[in-house]
Amino acid sequence: MIQKNGKLLISTPELLMDHIFNQSVLLLTEHNEKGSMAFMLNKPLILRLNDIFPEIPSNIQVWNGGPVETSNLFYIHNVPELIPEAIEFDAEKKLYLGGDFNFIKDLFNEQLLDENNIRFFLGYSGWGPMQLEDEIEEKAWFVTPNDIDVFDINPRKIWKEKIVAVDPENVIWKNAPLNPHLN
Repeated sequence: MIQKNGKLLISTPELLMDHIFNQSVLLLTEHNEKGSMAFMLNKPLILRLNDIFPEIPSNIQVWNGGPVETSNLFYIHNVPELIPEAIEFDAEKKLYLGGDFNFIKDLFNEQLLDENNIRFFLGYSGWGPMQLEDEIEEKAWFVTPNDIDVFDINPRKIWKEKIVAVDPENVIWKNAPLNPHLN
């Protein structure tokens, strides 16, 4: 099942009627006896970073991380040497969560940071103790190794690609509408 952080959670067809997690690919950043935390990788918002922080000269995309703490900004990156106090969650992929936000404006001003090494999210997806395991057992999620570059994905294609990669018989779901009620 889930052995470590950094795995991908792929929503199964069981969640097609769920208005939040329908056709979602999530990156698991924390999983332990206290609960789990993940970020949706394929749900872009209409916001850009400079919409939230006009003093930051970047129009980098902001993503919907999930339904928890949606007024808080979170970020995943691969530059802990530039952003102090970051927490490593995937040593293999060298991925980090958070860190001192005060450095980010300067890093963008100095062009040392861009969408190739940081991704911003409003909110996150969270589960209490054993809740995620229960959902996996109920077939709401497929758990797979992270074999993607989280900074370079096509949000319209990633779920379709991953759902078929998990099981080729899922090809029937590849063309399912995002909103099944419109079908």
